[in-house]
Amino acid sequence: MLLVPLLSINASVTADTLPVDETQYALVDVGVLAIRGYRDSINRWQPTMQWLEQQIPGTYFRLHPMTLDELSDAVATQDLDFVITNPGQSVLLARQYSLSWLATLKSRLNGGQPMQVGSALVVRRDSPIQAFADLKDKRLAIVSPHAFGGYLTLVYAAWKQQIDLPNTVAQLLPTGFPLDNLLYALRDGKADAAVVPVCQLEQMAAEHLLNADNYRIVEDHTPAGFGCKVSTALYPNWSLAKTSRAGQKLAKQVTQALLSLPEQSAAATAADSLGWTTAVSQLTIDRLYKDLDMHPLQAPWWQRAMVWLKEHSQWGWSILLLLISLNAYHFWLEYRFNRRGHQLAQAQRKLSENLVLLEHAQRAAVAGELGASLAHELNQPLAAIGNYCHGASVRLQQGQLEKLPQALQQIDAEVGRARAIIQRLRGLLKKQPAAKQQQLLRPLLLDTVELLQFELDKQQIQLQWQLLGHEQRQWLEPVAIQQLLVNLLKNAIDALAECPQADKRIEVLLDYRQPQQVMVQIQDNGPGLSRDASELMQAFTSTKRQGLGLGLVICREIVESHGGKLSMSNADSGGCLVQLSLSLKEQTDG
Repeated sequence: MLLVPLLSINASVTADTLPVDETQYALVDVGVLAIRGYRDSINRWQPTMQWLEQQIPGTYFRLHPMTLDELSDAVATQDLDFVITNPGQSVLLARQYSLSWLATLKSRLNGGQPMQVGSALVVRRDSPIQAFADLKDKRLAIVSPHAFGGYLTLVYAAWKQQIDLPNTVAQLLPTGFPLDNLLYALRDGKADAAVVPVCQLEQMAAEHLLNADNYRIVEDHTPAGFGCKVSTALYPNWSLAKTSRAGQKLAKQVTQALLSLPEQSAAATAADSLGWTTAVSQLTIDRLYKDLDMHPLQAPWWQRAMVWLKEHSQWGWSILLLLISLNAYHFWLEYRFNRRGHQLAQAQRKLSENLVLLEHAQRAAVAGELGASLAHELNQPLAAIGNYCHGASVRLQQGQLEKLPQALQQIDAEVGRARAIIQRLRGLLKKQPAAKQQQLLRPLLLDTVELLQFELDKQQIQLQWQLLGHEQRQWLEPVAIQQLLVNLLKNAIDALAECPQADKRIEVLLDYRQPQQVMVQIQDNGPGLSRDASELMQAFTSTKRQGLGLGLVICREIVESHGGKLSMSNADSGGCLVQLSLSLKEQTDG
């Protein structure tokens, strides 16, 4: 995605010219070669974008000034719908990517003809350079080795005179964009000559950036009536093409809009043209690139590489040895990485196994702590069964057979109660937690409260719970969740056991009002946290004399495995507040 801001550019592009809401418009991205920088490109081409928006309702043409490389990359990645560029790059792009050329600018300097692009060889007025041959051992400022109007057209003109310009000069000085840097390098004595696109010297003089009288053009071949001096032949003007991303219907509308642009319109004047005409032939440009052995459809890269290797055999062998060494080093590193990866995987498996063992040990420790509670819970149904059996025996001796079914039903109920207590204990002591299944959280909470009821009664603690929102089923590991609740409620009970006050409370809140998760709060009115919560959640850190320091660590692991978070803090009203969230969505491993 191209991120080119179009804000605070100049007076010709204001907020009033931009759509209020781009989502209401069909966004069209147009890349343009920024030969004189970002601001100049906006000044030159934004009026054309506005003309297109007027002619094609419901569209917003977003302009992206770019360098040579940026424009090529954007076309390659299909980030643009249209491109506007000079003829040199147009041929290079068209021979590598799917582009359709739609229109070419008409030259204001050449009577409306589409031929305007060329180069001028500029030197200082007192320079001894009079011809291309005089550039021998001189410093030559150019845009870049691939610039068309800023270098290659002059190289081709010199080639026709059998002068190998790149190997004639002492040094090529690429200045890049903006083009003004070319003449500044010449002015400052950093270069002996400069290759500039047509009209660059005249334009900078008109803008009072330099004095044209201090410079002159070498090998002047300016056509009659042409408004700027040039040292080379003229080639087709800038052109607009559609990429494979733009549709045919939009391309037709754009072409019709450009061809209908009036010669004296603001858009044509800003683009320094007399409007647009149909796309002209690129044959002369193709011939230039082929004669200079630079055409993209010439010999493939591996053939050029073979030629280079023949010419530079010593470097070729050095590169080959370097590649072999790098490959060997790569394979050695890959072997080491794979070996370490296997070791890490084995260590992870051992850690997972040890975590399961620790969880089981912690559950067994909790069950041990609940021994008195379990004994009390089992004694109640067993004593009730004994009483009901004695009562049934007496009624049988008295012949009161009509009351036996009721006694047997009561005995069966107490047997079921004892069985439920034993099943809860067995579930808590399972070594491997059960797989996740969809169920409600509330029944698990009630079962946990049943396990802890003796402890609650013994400490005279009142437990209250509240449900907010609409209860929903979720993916839970029943054993793990019950272990989580037992740990947290047992911590609250232990904290309240040390408090002297008569009013001891634990409040549990299940809140389903949050989207895609259930919030659980457990708050007591005990003494609160004596140490920082993050420290208490570290392994082997406990405030209990006989504690393993693993309870809260395991609780955090259980909560995170259910897509949630666990936090502890001191409540504003006193006591400890534990907050945890559990996702209502199914969580997968890893």
